[in-house]
Amino acid sequence: MRMKYDLATNFDNELIEKVAPYQVVKCLYGMLSQSIIGGGRPSFTIPNISQKQLKKHIKTAHKHGIKFNYLFNALCSGNREFIGKTNLQIRDFIKSIQDTGTDSVTIGSPFMLKLVKDVAPNLEISVSVYDDVDTIEKIRAWEKLGADELTLHYGFNRNFKKLEQALKSTDLNLRLIANNTCLHDCIYQTNHANALAHSSQSKHESGGFFLDYYSLNCGKEKFESPGKFIAADWIRPEDVHYYEEVCDKLGKTNLSLKLTERSRPTLWLTKVVKAYAEKSYDGNLFDILNYRNNEFTQVSKAPFIKAALLRKARGNKMLDFQKAVFPTQVYINNKDLNGFMNYFIKGHDCSQHICDIEGWKQEKKEKPANSCSYCRDIAEKYLSFIGGEQARQQAIEKAENSISDLLSGGMFKKNK
Repeated sequence: MRMKYDLATNFDNELIEKVAPYQVVKCLYGMLSQSIIGGGRPSFTIPNISQKQLKKHIKTAHKHGIKFNYLFNALCSGNREFIGKTNLQIRDFIKSIQDTGTDSVTIGSPFMLKLVKDVAPNLEISVSVYDDVDTIEKIRAWEKLGADELTLHYGFNRNFKKLEQALKSTDLNLRLIANNTCLHDCIYQTNHANALAHSSQSKHESGGFFLDYYSLNCGKEKFESPGKFIAADWIRPEDVHYYEEVCDKLGKTNLSLKLTERSRPTLWLTKVVKAYAEKSYDGNLFDILNYRNNEFTQVSKAPFIKAALLRKARGNKMLDFQKAVFPTQVYINNKDLNGFMNYFIKGHDCSQHICDIEGWKQEKKEKPANSCSYCRDIAEKYLSFIGGEQARQQAIEKAENSISDLLSGGMFKKNK
């Protein structure tokens, strides 16, 4: 089989014109910047478009044979779905999204799946990665509920034995996210998803204002232990053929890959599609991964200015926070990682080993039994920082200062 992709959209119709010729994008996904339900990104990182513009974008995608998936992937809607007035508003919103011509929706809860099925039975249902579909039993449970597609937990990305078991267990379409840089086995994922959900809900008390502690801490941990950049479960374009071969071996065609990020410009998203379509990229791997760098062009400052005016937080501290969230750049020559995936193809299972990943180029200590330092060793051999070791230390210091401001309350009021 030839791998197909679901691509994040920034709602620029030119994006569709640029990626369609590669003939690998089967679906675009995105959402309005705010809704009664919310989603998986803060409003200030999402293009602010109308439903009329959404409908036009979907129509343009359909002209090129590309489907559209609308995101109802809020992990928490603040119990709005269980309150009479807001339940009706959610039902009306689902109907309005169906009227835009969307083909499917991604949901974040079993109840939302059932609600969409009741209101708009013709829409296909995709289950979000936020729902932690990490076992065969969960796959079967979601299938029984009526899901049409599942985005699997990151733990499947490099565990080929487990991926084979998942493919054998169902004919539902299964998706893996290919170019995210989330921490491996991240303990913050569920809390982060909850916080993100509220940051894009209309009439929420936050007003779209969100200090993303989880992303800040994620970056801090990676700079402290850069092996975590490598352990982050991404899939290189050059390694896509392994996933195609697994499908061919099993006689299955129900696997696809998902490419982020909705806050990126058209040229960047096109570059990502080109790399995965051609199964090759020359340059810094982090140029095509969802790493927080200066290409997050859609970020709006309005919620932060409003927050400062309303004294929700101190303006200078918020500015420091934003600088810490977008740290120095990291570099790794993508072609230096040729052969990287062989370790996992041969059967390495991260869940069965202690991850020896903490620290950076320090004197090697005696390894605990059953430990693995593969990702740390790769990082120490190939990964570097723009600005060198000083830039790495400064990134850690900036993150620590902003985290301290959050914990002490200094972010919100002057210390006496």
